[in-house]
Amino acid sequence: MDTKQTKQCTSCYCLKVRKANGAVTKFYDTILAPSGVTTRQYSLLLNISRAENISIRELADMTELDRSTLARNLKPLFNKELVSDAREIGTRDCKLILTEKGKTVLSEAAALWVKAQQMLMEKVGYENLDMLDNVLEMLEKL
Repeated sequence: MDTKQTKQCTSCYCLKVRKANGAVTKFYDTILAPSGVTTRQYSLLLNISRAENISIRELADMTELDRSTLARNLKPLFNKELVSDAREIGTRDCKLILTEKGKTVLSEAAALWVKAQQMLMEKVGYENLDMLDNVLEMLEKL
């Protein structure tokens, strides 16, 4: 058996991808910390801002999260008064919007996100970014 075949047989790519995911999320969360939101919360705020008056079902579809996971992730955003429900009286469907505070936090977090993106690009190496994008796209298609 040559070295490539041995490596393929003994390396657990699932575990490596999970570890990498955790490390990248922790990296971004650390950079975003001054804004008071996590990576996942930033993503939700960004998606809500792009689609004002979005329903929970629509947001779940957009973010590829099931509704119960989404509800758990939205709760801190409601508690921090970053998101509110703008549904009309008498209607059942929640319509999510960013509050003024939410817009301010999103703006702060967006600047930190740009910083995190730049730092990650430097850590990965600019010469490796195309390859990283290609590998991530292949993994998303599994």
